[in-house]
Amino acid sequence: MDSLQSIKTQLISQINALQLNQPHHIAVCSAQAECTVDLLGWLKAQPHYPQFYFQLQHTTQCFATLGAIRTFQHLDAAQDFVNQYNLPLFGGIQFYGQTTFFLPQLVLEQRDNQIHVTVFIDQNDLIQSKDKALQVLKTFEKTTALLPLQTQADLIDQQANPIQWANWVEKALAQIHEKTVTKLVLANKSTFALNQPLNAKDFLAQSQIYNKGCYHFLFAQDDKTSFLGSSPERLYARHERHLTTEALAGTAPMSEDHETNRQQADWLLADQKNIHENQLVADGICANLAPFTKHIEIGHLGIKQLRQVQHLHREITALLTDNCTDLNCLQAIHPTAAVAGLPQQKAKTLLQQIEHYDRGWYAGTLGFFNQQQAEFCVAIRSAFVEADKIHVFAGAGIVEGSVPLLEWQEIERKAAGLISLLKITKSENGEQKCQ
Repeated sequence: MDSLQSIKTQLISQINALQLNQPHHIAVCSAQAECTVDLLGWLKAQPHYPQFYFQLQHTTQCFATLGAIRTFQHLDAAQDFVNQYNLPLFGGIQFYGQTTFFLPQLVLEQRDNQIHVTVFIDQNDLIQSKDKALQVLKTFEKTTALLPLQTQADLIDQQANPIQWANWVEKALAQIHEKTVTKLVLANKSTFALNQPLNAKDFLAQSQIYNKGCYHFLFAQDDKTSFLGSSPERLYARHERHLTTEALAGTAPMSEDHETNRQQADWLLADQKNIHENQLVADGICANLAPFTKHIEIGHLGIKQLRQVQHLHREITALLTDNCTDLNCLQAIHPTAAVAGLPQQKAKTLLQQIEHYDRGWYAGTLGFFNQQQAEFCVAIRSAFVEADKIHVFAGAGIVEGSVPLLEWQEIERKAAGLISLLKITKSENGEQKCQ
């Protein structure tokens, strides 16, 4: 592509001209052009890792990154770096708190028909850092076609089958009855064997086509595995002191019949169990953010419709205090009651006791932040892709009145947002192995 070749030439010229300015400083080279680049197709052509992809919700803004010149395993260290340099860090926090943020070697930002490219050079070792940047740029102008999915998937394992799931739900309801928690969000993991390797970029591209109104994300720390998903849920977006988040909880099915969907939406808006579940999430977010806000407001109850399910939705807006940072916001909000439960810490402890597995990035948060702005999604409707396996996650909020069978049906519908993109094989008795 001519525009990418032109940007590459400009960046190489800037990198070669760099001279040591000051130790511990990060040099920035950048170029832009009017063009549209399919960033997933671009990432697919690149041999360098880690790779990070983040398509923002309801906007054309999209990021793709390669490499990492600074990596942070602690949120306070990441925040200190942003405070000092005001450069963007990408990454996030896993469900149980393991943190990975990094300053990429190379960032592409697509917005409308503008592509902006930035290369970061660490002046601690200028010669080596310049060489690494030039190496990453060798394939910069290349893109690869994204292919239709032909992969067949065979369900081979689940963390909980329907009987075990019912047992999980009963345990959660017992804790709710004892008032240990008011809500607990259980999540299942289903593992599928694949008949051929699945390219994560092809898979996410297909999801983008069908799962509208979502964040789309991919995080590959090497060429063997990728975590990806299409999440309808914002953790928060911040512009200067203004923060927007949401309570997304309470679920009903979607179908191809518009009248049925409307009836389900009307039922959802009137169902006290689902309204209560959503209110718990909203109240939990507001209570946790309260020490860091001058003002906070919960919007009206509405409906968010997706391909397989629809949810109750409330927007929450806040004006942050002058000394509030993204460290404060992330620690206060993540994980929300929509993916963990209430109270937050007690819910996380109970989930470890009931589920008996590490969720990893599922229900964690991914995104970016700098001094001026930040945006993070909740990493739900997600999957972990290996060469010949895919692990798909889905969860359901358990509150007083929850019915195990209905909650099982809910997580199956949620998982179908990704699984339905693959060809599901049949078992020997002719039954479909995944709904």
